[in-house]
Amino acid sequence: MKQSIKRISAVLAMAMALSAFSAFGVFAEGESTSAPASVPQSTSVVAVAESNSSAEQPTPTPEPDLTPAPEAYISSYRVKGYDGDHFDKGERADIEVTVVDERAAATGAKITARTNTPSFSANTNKDNGGNGDGTYTFIFRNVEYLGGSTEFSFEMIYSDGAPMQTLLQNFSMCVDTPEPTPTPEPVPTEKPEYDYPKILVKDFSFGGNSVEAGKEFTLQLTLFTTSGNANLQDVMVGLNFGELKGVSLASGSMNTYVGEMAPNTTKTISYKMITDATIEPGAISINVNLSSKNGEATTSPISIPVTQPERFDITNMEAPETIMMGEEGYLSVTFVNKGKSAINNLSAEIQGDNLANPGQSQFLGNIAAGTENSVDFSVLAAAEGTINGKVILSYEDAKGEVKTLEKEFSCTVEPMMDMGIDPMDPGMMDPTMTETTPGMPIWGWVLIVVGVAAVVVVVVVVVKKKQKAKKLAQLEDEDEDI
Repeated sequence: MKQSIKRISAVLAMAMALSAFSAFGVFAEGESTSAPASVPQSTSVVAVAESNSSAEQPTPTPEPDLTPAPEAYISSYRVKGYDGDHFDKGERADIEVTVVDERAAATGAKITARTNTPSFSANTNKDNGGNGDGTYTFIFRNVEYLGGSTEFSFEMIYSDGAPMQTLLQNFSMCVDTPEPTPTPEPVPTEKPEYDYPKILVKDFSFGGNSVEAGKEFTLQLTLFTTSGNANLQDVMVGLNFGELKGVSLASGSMNTYVGEMAPNTTKTISYKMITDATIEPGAISINVNLSSKNGEATTSPISIPVTQPERFDITNMEAPETIMMGEEGYLSVTFVNKGKSAINNLSAEIQGDNLANPGQSQFLGNIAAGTENSVDFSVLAAAEGTINGKVILSYEDAKGEVKTLEKEFSCTVEPMMDMGIDPMDPGMMDPTMTETTPGMPIWGWVLIVVGVAAVVVVVVVVVKKKQKAKKLAQLEDEDEDI
């Protein structure tokens, strides 16, 4: 019995030993197979976390390219003379490049083009003075393609000393190198949440083509807002005269509160204004200041022409009251420009009935402000009776408008004065004169008598004119006393 128990104990001990050995073997296998697998799993998680973290971060907005664009640029080019469809390494061709350079064309500068590319053997200078339309054409002949790059570049040297420019053109027909990597397009900047419109003066009026000095007028301003997606708040309009003198508000305030304005809308406001009576004629400039609570402030200048009132008039006319048939009378018209603006292109003309010499016209030119002048005409009757005529002054005012002034006159035409002398009267003839006696003929004596009569008429007219002038002077003196 004891031996059986010992045997069972031995078997149990051996079983326990085998169990312990097998347990140790399983643990080693798990450590060698499962532990390495756990490492990639942990690494993969970290990588995914980092990937998710980077995906959640927004893409930064690239800075705008502030490099100014070159003044000159290549508008077109041609490569000709090579065989086949490609310009291969070792082949030669003619290269024609057309450049647009507005600055050089405006200054008349001459340009020398000099190649500086290692991929093409064309170290020659090409001169061009311009094609007359702002373009310059350079032809590089027998150029060999050396390979290494498809970019053909050359320098622009200016005769007026302007900074040199380098222009570059990629030739797609060259196959020595792969196509250049295209430049990625910049990410567009996101549009702001609120886009406020701008405000400006779209139109203005002041009641006509000009305003007259010393008179009140209404200035109307039409405001306009550009496109946007938000309204302008607390819009204000103000007038700024600066150093301008002679113009002011007749009533009201220089600043006007407009309030809210939506995009693409207009609004009209008015100002009562007045200019001084002594202001010089010309254009006055006023600045209109525009502002709002959430928009951009701007200034719009406006210009208003001002004219002085016209004070051009005929002050006196001297015309004969009576003339004799065959007698030539004289008419004088005096005029004055009392205004502050010049009278331009003045001309005078005489018209009337029973005038033997109608249509007389004289060009007098420009009459400055505060200037007096006169014009004279001759009056000759066509028949006995009455001459009814007028003098017409035609001119342009400060606005360029054509105006006229007229002054009428009347003159009585009497028959020629009979001196009571008969040239055929024998008593008027020399008794010694006979038809056969040589000497002055009868018609000569007739001319002498007529001449004497004409002298008498002239004397009478002069005396009448002096008497009339004396009366006019007395009347003027009386007016001044009054």
